[in-house]
Parts: sequence; C-alpha cells; structure tokens
Amino acid sequence: MKLFKKHKERVEKVRDFTGKNMIFVIMAVIALVLLSCNFLIKPETPQTENQAVIIEETIADDELLAFRFYFIDLVILAGGGGVCLVMILRERKKTKEDLK
Repeated sequence: MKLFKKHKERVEKVRDFTGKNMIFVIMAVIALVLLSCNFLIKPETPQTENQAVIIEETIADDELLAFRFYFIDLVILAGGGGVCLVMILRERKKTKEDLK
C-alpha cells in the first residue's frame, strides 16, 4: 500500500509540473518528433564501392575534420536554453518573493 501511495504522489507531482509548464511539454514533444523523424529518414548510402571511393576522393581532408552544424544541434541548443531560461526566471521570481 505504501508503494501505491508514493506512486500516486509522484503521478500528481508530474501532472502538476506538466500543467504548470506547458511550454516545456510542447518543446519536449517537438524534440521527440524531430528525433524520431531523424531516425526514420535514413540518408542514402553509396550503392557501389566505386562510388564510395569517388566521394571520399572529392572531399578534402580539411572538410573531414571541420565542424558541421546540423539542424538537430539547433533544436537541442534552443530546447536546453529555453529550459534553463525558464528555470532561471522562476528562481529569480522566488528570490524576489522571499525578499519581500
């Protein structure tokens, strides 16, 4: 019975959190959709070894070592930054209320 009560309390806390933080929930859902689409859509791979060799020869060594910024990087940065911003603003509001 104790475990069941604790589970109910945790479920209530999660519902309260998601009810108060709809922006966070929406960002999480969008991130999950984008990540799942990324896994479902596979990039095309070369069909023969000759094509792979030609592709490798055309790419310079500098380009192989260069940093590449993908769209998912932007999503992760925006999501993480948004969550941090919300938490910082929330803590700031709590601090102001405590000082009053």
